[in-house]
Amino acid sequence: MSETTLTREAIVAEAVRLADEGGLGHVSMRRIADALGAGAMSLYRHVPDKDSLVREMAATVGAEYLYPAELMGDPDWRARAHAAAEADMRLYLHHPWVLLAHSMPRAAMAPSAVSCFNWLVEAFTHLTGTVPEAAELTLHVWNHVQGAGVGAVGRLLLAPGSSLEGAGFVADLADNPVIEELPLLQELVAVDRPDLCAAMPLLHSGVEALCDGFAQRYRR
Repeated sequence: MSETTLTREAIVAEAVRLADEGGLGHVSMRRIADALGAGAMSLYRHVPDKDSLVREMAATVGAEYLYPAELMGDPDWRARAHAAAEADMRLYLHHPWVLLAHSMPRAAMAPSAVSCFNWLVEAFTHLTGTVPEAAELTLHVWNHVQGAGVGAVGRLLLAPGSSLEGAGFVADLADNPVIEELPLLQELVAVDRPDLCAAMPLLHSGVEALCDGFAQRYRR
C-alpha cells in the first residue's frame, strides 16, 4: 500500500488482526507498516501514538457488539442486563485483548463503550429511578462480566494463540491431588454440572444473581 492510499481504517484493521493473532504486545507500528507496505513513520500521520491506536481498535471491534438498539427504552431491565452481558462476553471471546484495552482510560472511553454504558444505565433507571444509582448497578454488571471474561479467555491473555478448549476450573479439580483432603470439593467434582465449566452459563447465572440482589434492594 502506497503512502498516498494509507488510511486510518487500514491501519486499525491491521492492528486488530495482529492483536487477534498475538495479543496487544504483538501490535507495533513496524509490524503494521510492514504488513501494509508503508514506512513506519508514515503511520503517525494517521494515528499519533500507540494509545490512540488501541482506542481506535477497541472502538472498531466494540462497534460490532453494541447492545441491541431495539431494546433501548424497554423497561425489562433484567433481560437487558443479560443481553448486555452476553454482548460483552462475545466481544471478549472473539477479541480477548479488549479486556486489557478497556483497562486503558482512553480506550475505555471509546464511543462504542460510552454508548453501551448509556444504554445499560437507561435500562437500570427503570429499576432505580435515578441515574447515579443506575450507573452503580451498570458498573456492578460490567465488573462481573470483565471478571467472567478473564476466567474465559485468561489463558489467551497470557499465551496468545493458545486454545480455549478445556474443561474449566471445576472439572480440572478432579485431577488435583489437593482435593484428596477436601471432602467438599470431592463431592463437587462427583456431580455432573457442566454449567460450572462453561463461560456463558456461568456468566448468566452470575448476572441473574446480581439482578436478584438488585430487585431485592429496590423491592421490584
